[in-house]
Amino acid sequence: MNKIELIFSPYVLKMSKPFITSKGSLKERKGFILKLTGSSGKTGIGDAAPFPEFGSESFKEAEKALNNFNLKFKLDLDNLFDSLDYTLSPLNIYPSLRHGFEQALLNLICNEKNISLNDLLGRSSLKIINVNAVVGLMTPKKSAQAALNFLEEGYSVLKVKIGRDTFRNDYDSIEAIKEAVGNKLKIRLDVNGKWNLEQAEKHLRKLENFDIEYVEQPVNSIDDFVKLSKLTNMPIAADESIRSLDDANNFINSNAAGVLILKPMMLGGIIPTLKIIDQASDKDIKTVITSSFESSVGRALAIFAASLVHENIAHGLATSSYFENDLTEDPYPVKHGKIFL
Repeated sequence: MNKIELIFSPYVLKMSKPFITSKGSLKERKGFILKLTGSSGKTGIGDAAPFPEFGSESFKEAEKALNNFNLKFKLDLDNLFDSLDYTLSPLNIYPSLRHGFEQALLNLICNEKNISLNDLLGRSSLKIINVNAVVGLMTPKKSAQAALNFLEEGYSVLKVKIGRDTFRNDYDSIEAIKEAVGNKLKIRLDVNGKWNLEQAEKHLRKLENFDIEYVEQPVNSIDDFVKLSKLTNMPIAADESIRSLDDANNFINSNAAGVLILKPMMLGGIIPTLKIIDQASDKDIKTVITSSFESSVGRALAIFAASLVHENIAHGLATSSYFENDLTEDPYPVKHGKIFL
């Protein structure tokens, strides 16, 4: 499989309305579809969707690397993980590109061997995946109405974006949601790293009475995670702080977070994601797979990764409805808060 040809095409997905977090307003997502063709004529498709605000290379950096493409493909199917790591190691500084090439290569191998990805990786998938809904930065009234709408749609878990400049506005939105839905929805909070340690301790103490499932990325450094875990009873999850296998190992070994939020697009593909899932499971640390607002092609791999997490936990994969259009019809629509494979 050393003779492989690459064709890539850029894409732009427009959001139906801006999605607002503490990092800013998301109005569109840009990426590349990679098509690899082997000597057999079979093809494999992958998605590379850079998201520098959340830890990847930029679109321009990815485009430059693609235009200067010179990757050498040396794959050993008897030692797939290691040979993929070796082949894709030049792309470690470009995680979204690494994801795209890895996805396309795995797709190509499966097409050439006429096997499923489960068979290739030796993994079994759950048939039903629970997913959470997401509420961005809205007014308390709009936040409460959005929560009620998601409850009517069948969701059981809701992630609420917080991290406004004024904490009181965060508190009022969470309070409005809880008054609207009570305990009918599990509530997760996502700060996106907006707080320092002092702010996180003070704010989380005020939120502990809301029965929060966990708070995601309240601080940024692993040292602050460790300190904060001793200052609050609220479960803590790491997201932006996990951008490599080494990052994950540091969090796992230091017991800095009880939940790891894994974005395959930001981690460089499913192979590093699987390694983290396995290592976290050995230490009884939960893993949640989330989309990076990539196209339907990339989201399919994130859904596959979530299907390999064999525990009853909701994942962050309900993103297709945020786009005006996508590259394909959604192959895995969310129904009643679940994805059925």
